[in-house]
Amino acid sequence: MATDGLHENETLASLKSEAESLKGKLEEERAKLHDVELHQVAERVEALGQFVMKTRRTLKGHGNKVLCMDWCKDKRRIVSSSQDGKVIVWDSFTTNKVRPCPWWGLRTSALLPSSPGTQ
Repeated sequence: MATDGLHENETLASLKSEAESLKGKLEEERAKLHDVELHQVAERVEALGQFVMKTRRTLKGHGNKVLCMDWCKDKRRIVSSSQDGKVIVWDSFTTNKVRPCPWWGLRTSALLPSSPGTQ
């Protein structure tokens, strides 16, 4: 039964009132921090209108869907992986492949920064 763990002077009603009191204190603290929920913020955001994307360059080399890509810290190289099992490092300025790597079964990619003098 739910009341088995209660002390002698505690009743279910007193525990409910304590829970309501704590809930009220939490609401007050949230208001102090101006804490809001995501849907409340989203209601105040203006619509962007029509968003036009333009293809700048096309990188050709994967034989199947690209699963992910990431930029290197130098903002020049890109690494991508696809369902064909390839990981390709690209030079974004020239769109050339810097280093194709066939790693079967890989589903994610990230590029670690290289040390000076290495690529």
